[in-house]
Amino acid sequence: MHNALNRLQTTFGFFTTCAFTLASIIALLSIVPLPAPVGSPSASVSVRNVQVVKGRPHYYATKREEFDLEADLSSLFTWNTKQLFVYVTANYPTSKDGQGGISEAVIWDTIIPATSTPYSWQNLKQKYFPDKKKSKSKSRRESLSKKSTDLVKPGFIALKNQKPKYQITDPTGIISERANATLHVSWNVQPWVGALIWDKGYLGSRVGQWDAGKVGKSETFSFPPLKGSKPEVVKEKAPQTPKVGSASPVVEI
Repeated sequence: MHNALNRLQTTFGFFTTCAFTLASIIALLSIVPLPAPVGSPSASVSVRNVQVVKGRPHYYATKREEFDLEADLSSLFTWNTKQLFVYVTANYPTSKDGQGGISEAVIWDTIIPATSTPYSWQNLKQKYFPDKKKSKSKSRRESLSKKSTDLVKPGFIALKNQKPKYQITDPTGIISERANATLHVSWNVQPWVGALIWDKGYLGSRVGQWDAGKVGKSETFSFPPLKGSKPEVVKEKAPQTPKVGSASPVVEI
């Protein structure tokens, strides 16, 4: 005969085995994915204005810009999606001559949570354990607002003249007058169960491959000169008569 402790350990071990097996199946179905996505994510980003201003002396320079962003990432939301992390990066050459690799800096980001389902924890709690302090009219208005928001599928972004959240700091201290810079839109799917999925990874190409022609990359642009800097003016020197014996010899043939 097993005592109560042995039976409790056996029951707990069986429960954890079932939970781990169920989580593995859910994660596998999200990677395959099943069901197959209906569409593909698409995004277009363009630069409006770029300014380079001076930061702390001898340390860094900051870049300010405005951009437009239109994205449709609704196909990335599935039954196992908890939230979607979207961010915009500025990619520019490390040096002015274009050698030494590409630097990447995040200038804007946002988190898009998935809409609540009838089986989410908040809805189940409100259904079986309602708050008695709330009035009926208030709860009715909240339920109507929840239904109206549930009809709208998340993942649509439309920004005009958006200013960046973060400024770029370059280790060299000079970021002006660099060419071949671009803006890139990237995303990261955070599921309820499973691994994180990035758009640049192998799983990203399987779950949500970018739509052809709308891969979230802007046209190349150049950083302007430092704001407030004066262009260098070369002064022409007046011709001077060379001293005796200082002129270069000239050989005529």
